[in-house]
Amino acid sequence: MSLDTRKARILTTMIDYYIETGEPLGSKALADMLGNCVSSATLRNDMAALTAEGYLEQPHTSAGRLPTPQAFRLYVERLPERRPLPRQEKLLVDQMLSGVSGDATRLLEETTRVLADLTGLAAVATRPEQAGAIISRLDVMQISPRNMAVVLVQDNGFLRTRMCRCRRDIPSRITVALADYMSRRFMGGPTTAITVAAMQDILLELGEAGLAVTPILSAIYELAQECINAKVSVAGQMNLLRHPDYELEQTRQLMGLLNDRQRLGGLLESLPEGGLQMLNGSDDLPQLKGSSLLVTRYSLGKQGSGLIGLIGPLRMDYAGAIPRMEYFADAVQRLLTELFEQSDSLDF
Repeated sequence: MSLDTRKARILTTMIDYYIETGEPLGSKALADMLGNCVSSATLRNDMAALTAEGYLEQPHTSAGRLPTPQAFRLYVERLPERRPLPRQEKLLVDQMLSGVSGDATRLLEETTRVLADLTGLAAVATRPEQAGAIISRLDVMQISPRNMAVVLVQDNGFLRTRMCRCRRDIPSRITVALADYMSRRFMGGPTTAITVAAMQDILLELGEAGLAVTPILSAIYELAQECINAKVSVAGQMNLLRHPDYELEQTRQLMGLLNDRQRLGGLLESLPEGGLQMLNGSDDLPQLKGSSLLVTRYSLGKQGSGLIGLIGPLRMDYAGAIPRMEYFADAVQRLLTELFEQSDSLDF
């Protein structure tokens, strides 16, 4: 709903005050904050209208009013001022992320960790849609006679490794032959081709020799499933426990959402294409009662797009949090684009 200039100023002032103090605001105190350029009577009428429109609520009859989640959504859409990131902080972020820029999986994990540390909130990141990801490398490396490392790299730059241990010594020629066989069978195809049925077929083809390398085949399957399912990276959950706004039940529901990657991933994937978006308790999401989920999208062209987001209390510092989140999204987009361009030029 459109607000006139005075009501918009009133609402912005009340939200800024609530972010700072967490307390309701009455018409007399609001008049003082606005320099007494508007009478208390006029402000009471405007506040009553804003309440009727769903932007303010009155916790008690004699108390002042508080902004609603709907008001915060409008506030974010019209954020009056975003604090630019200091050059030194940008350099620090670039330095920390460039150290893992050669591994897309680690890059997103580091992104959430650093973003959570800098904002004191919880951070989330999703990788580009993986349903059609192609295997560009599948290798088995022998660490010792019984210990192996499995490596799976997708054409979108995401890499996963897993260690496994066989029950008896495996000759190196067997490891080399198995690695070559698996590479020829799966490389250039989708990660989803590594199924239980496919592993069973391979075991039948290998006969008795398959028994010795069963742990390796299991590791390859588990690694493929990990690549398919690990779409969301989350960090900073414990930061939320330090915020006084959260009651025990709110914290329990919010932590349940953050720890359920499948549900969180589904929620994020349901968001429409676009720039900055916000979800909160007004979106029929009880897990976000008293909280805000801010997200912005990064795009990788034909590789799809992903999201960078922040989760925290409704009265978080939006003016400082949003520019940080958007800078991280730009950095991830740039680094992943460079990584994918390099991957296209490599022949594994």
